[in-house]
Amino acid sequence: MERLRDAEDVAARKGPAATLEALYRAEYTGMVRLAFTLIGNAAESEEVVQESFVDISIRLDDPDTTVREPGAYLRTIVVGRCRSLIRRRRMMQQHPPEPPADLPTSAESLWDVLHQLPEHQRIAVVLKYYGGYRASEIAKITEQPAATVRSQLRRALTMMRKELTP
Repeated sequence: MERLRDAEDVAARKGPAATLEALYRAEYTGMVRLAFTLIGNAAESEEVVQESFVDISIRLDDPDTTVREPGAYLRTIVVGRCRSLIRRRRMMQQHPPEPPADLPTSAESLWDVLHQLPEHQRIAVVLKYYGGYRASEIAKITEQPAATVRSQLRRALTMMRKELTP
């Protein structure tokens, strides 16, 4: 905490860009850990923190506003974004998407099983079997290694077979 205060003092004399850089160096890792602890997903945690830094950079660049304690303000933004993500997840679980109106009866159980998959597996399955993409293309789209995509597809199909087999 003391290191952040020293960095804020030095950066405040040099301007918003220096303040942001000092804040990033002092707080990034801790903020990602905080977000991960709250939402339990590394990729989403990094995204939340990056978006929070964008928010605070806009605020720091605005001459009409003053951010007295950038570290505290950043934590507030990160926690707020995490809470929003948790609320969105809860809403999606309580109100899953409805199947398309013209979905054949034979495909309704497939729709239900598909929406039971974790999000990353569902995305891989939809891109592979609906979009017609290869694992290497899915890897580029989702910014993951191809081996990870193949693993996700394998796990998803295993789970779907288990659920769909009478």
